Amino acid sequence: MLFEREIKRIDLFGTSVPEPRTLIDFLGFEKHVVQIRGRRGVNISPLWYDHAAYFAIDLPPEKLYGPNCEVQVPNLVKALDYELEIGCLITKKTIVRTMAEAVAYFKENCLLTILNDWSARDIQKKDMEGLGPTNSKFIIGKSIGPKFIKASEFNIDENGVFDMGVKLTVNGELRTNSNYNTIYHKHPATNLKSAWSFPKLFTFLGQHNIALEPGYLIGSGTVGDGCIAEFAAKIDPLTGKEIEPAKYPWLKSGDTVIIEAEKIGLLQNTIKYVDVPSYNQTLTTACCGK
Repeated sequence: MLFEREIKRIDLFGTSVPEPRTLIDFLGFEKHVVQIRGRRGVNISPLWYDHAAYFAIDLPPEKLYGPNCEVQVPNLVKALDYELEIGCLITKKTIVRTMAEAVAYFKENCLLTILNDWSARDIQKKDMEGLGPTNSKFIIGKSIGPKFIKASEFNIDENGVFDMGVKLTVNGELRTNSNYNTIYHKHPATNLKSAWSFPKLFTFLGQHNIALEPGYLIGSGTVGDGCIAEFAAKIDPLTGKEIEPAKYPWLKSGDTVIIEAEKIGLLQNTIKYVDVPSYNQTLTTACCGK
């Protein structure tokens, strides 16, 4: 080992936690994947059921927004989207390779919060022609909060799944009314009930020789119906022509997005398009609702 990393702890939402430093965000919900790809006339890949796809980005403090923060979006973004997710903050280093180990670790060492994975869909379309969506996911930043809840406060089943009602509104209009437990799906080859739960994701990482580190924020993936792109214009894959209009427009300045999650509370943010973000509102300032 070349050196040992120093783990910095900070006070966030009234809880002492390892400083969030890396987001590892997965595609955990089948409905989201089916719907977002269906708008482009593409079927879900069979590989999704056995191989957990994710992207990973740095979490600089100036790009982390808390409750009631104004989210500054560069004007270069033309298709701004929200994504309703649950975030899991890792507090203790480990590597797990079995579900039993992962479930036990999850209950004892993980904190849950709301995660809004702001996405620049126009730029993501270009990113996907290369190495993936990292650029479009890193341009804006992420919102988390309003507090952390120990995973053990939820009734977690043997597959690492729990009940947590979630809702999302835009300017008071209800867009999403769902539950984390909709992460369950049937495996097409075995017809067995399965889920990319947090413990299942931990196991996947461990089996690929990837440890969980304090400060890693693991994203659940977007809950079904949890983003605008799932309701974007439907495109004929052969002609490229629009065959069904979009249900919702992309976000604009002044739009307010509120995500509510059971036991965690409300995460509210308002959008502001700017030429150059000032990053003057971070999780350490008054916009965090402290």
